[in-house]
Amino acid sequence: MLALTFQVGADRVAVDVRRVHEVVPRVRLAPVSGAPAWIAGVFVYHGRVVHVIDLHQLFRAGSCPMHLSSRIILVPRPGDAAGSLVGLLATQVAEIRAVSVPPQADRDADRSDLGAATPDGEGILRILDADKLLERVARESGGLLAAGPGS
Repeated sequence: MLALTFQVGADRVAVDVRRVHEVVPRVRLAPVSGAPAWIAGVFVYHGRVVHVIDLHQLFRAGSCPMHLSSRIILVPRPGDAAGSLVGLLATQVAEIRAVSVPPQADRDADRSDLGAATPDGEGILRILDADKLLERVARESGGLLAAGPGS
């Protein structure tokens, strides 16, 4: 699989590039009142309001550092015909590369919230399932990130 790699706390993570709409620089985000701490805020992207999830906060690794390599990875919401996007804030977002995906049995046996582990030349790489992540945050956001137009 061709994947975009990035860092979440101490974990190296990869997401299938077919799930990535675009990668944009970290921008100033407007706060969202009453939102969980892992919702970093919102910004306007091509006339649409996009919620941004701080993956570091979500996975209890502190806040995403203010590095030049910090980026917002825009991914479409699963099953949303309106084309809504969600931003995933991470750091060291820079590399697209081929990644070996472990067989299904291995993915099921060794799974963290960040995804199944696979060895690569630099250690362990987590394979993030963007759809499962977005289903989780939709449940945990108290309806704030429910799929649908304008959300």
